Amino acid sequence: MSTGLLAGRNLAAAVAEPWVVTDQTIDCSNYDTILKGVIKDGMTNEQKALAMFYFFRQRVYHYQNMPESRDPMVCLNVLGNTLCGSQATCMKGLLEAAGIKVRIANYPGHTFYEASYDGKWHGFDTFDNFYIYTRGDNRNIASFDELKADPTLISDAVKEGRACHNMCPCGDDPMDFATVNKYNDNAVMRLDWSVKKNSLRKGEEFIRSWWPDGKPLAGTWNPKHGSGPLHSCGTHDRKAEPELFRFWEPYGIPKMGPSTSVSYRHYFNGLINYSPNLTNDNYKDDLLSESGVKGSADGLVGPGELVVPVTCSFNISAGQCFLQATCPGDGDSVSVCASQDGKQWTDITVAKDAGKNECAGDLNKVVVKPTVGLHAYQVKFVIKGKAVLNQFLLQTAFTHNAMAAPHLLPGKNIVTFTCGNAEALKTASLKLIYHYKNAPAKEAKVNDCHDWTGPTKAIEKDVNASPFTFEVQLPESDKLPQMLDLTFRSGTMAWTSDKAWQAPAPPAGAK
Repeated sequence: MSTGLLAGRNLAAAVAEPWVVTDQTIDCSNYDTILKGVIKDGMTNEQKALAMFYFFRQRVYHYQNMPESRDPMVCLNVLGNTLCGSQATCMKGLLEAAGIKVRIANYPGHTFYEASYDGKWHGFDTFDNFYIYTRGDNRNIASFDELKADPTLISDAVKEGRACHNMCPCGDDPMDFATVNKYNDNAVMRLDWSVKKNSLRKGEEFIRSWWPDGKPLAGTWNPKHGSGPLHSCGTHDRKAEPELFRFWEPYGIPKMGPSTSVSYRHYFNGLINYSPNLTNDNYKDDLLSESGVKGSADGLVGPGELVVPVTCSFNISAGQCFLQATCPGDGDSVSVCASQDGKQWTDITVAKDAGKNECAGDLNKVVVKPTVGLHAYQVKFVIKGKAVLNQFLLQTAFTHNAMAAPHLLPGKNIVTFTCGNAEALKTASLKLIYHYKNAPAKEAKVNDCHDWTGPTKAIEKDVNASPFTFEVQLPESDKLPQMLDLTFRSGTMAWTSDKAWQAPAPPAGAK
């Protein structure tokens, strides 16, 4: 990953780094914004450690390690899941940013962490949901040395009211934490990357969805578990801390995996659609190169070529290209090829039949980079003879962690949009659109699974400044609304195809 995704390109006409935050959810874009949202004035050191523990637990579940999962920002914003050693390492990075020293702890086959504050160590595990209080009037979270010296601190913790809520819900044995035999110092990854590094051109929309769409990043899951990464212990989530389950409950999907009756936590997809108007100069926004082409009332004429970049801070997991072209005669054609680096090109599709052509091409063989994800690629259109490129649509699917996205919650939400170049908003017609469903009106026990069957609500705002702030009032409810998607759209999409992907939506049977 690299913050150089946009380097060397003319972004004057594109809206750079569009971003939304709300006052009710934590901005997960960097360490400073996380600390501002999690750590409150007057907190004790133990309260800080617990607040960060639950912040992470709310957004990250256990599944499998990815090569970049030890970068806390990538784990939180992109992956949303990882295994024990990476979870402990991410917590080390987050807590050390808050001024709390951390060391990594192990027993055979498992890894977790201890935090040092108030003159001693205190043991935690976000993966297994574990911490234990000591006994006495000045009780505090026990160290693993204390648990080893007196295993009854664990064995009697539940009956004595000293265990964390829902301790070790997925079948792990709490007594194993009395056998810690190793401490070490895992390195926290700090990649040259930012979740904000996107741009928005005229005729482009960026959609973050709260739903999977069958397009997880290749290599990030075991197919025997289902169609993508998910918390396979899904039913155990119903017993979680009420505030955590309340956050996950609207996104329950039955039978997502062959052995999972319901998954509340899983991967999420998003979509970038790009279809600029080719009869004016909009297509030149953030164009890498062009030669020989010129606009006309029907589209781009040649002979010539243009190279269009696509960038995404999240992990690109699929792509496709559609085009309409007119080829008057033999030798006239419009071809499409794609590249990761602008050096090696792969043929995608070609329009060459006499008359009107509509072609589609699969970009996956170029844009999918297993396990770590690609964040930029290029598409080249080559116009030969008297052919006309009437219009095109590039679609880029990505995976991200919607649990770190800016949710709307019951009551008043103050929503703020920012971008990296406010001057671009003077010439760009930018819309910000939220889709969601209100929480069920009927109150229910926390382990009931209710349908969010009400009508889809839409909030749509024309954005002309940065920062741009507005309020959204949602009904008060014990349960949370079901978020559907958040869209940034610059200008108007010039064209789409009836075969194009739609924005990810709740699958059949979703709760």
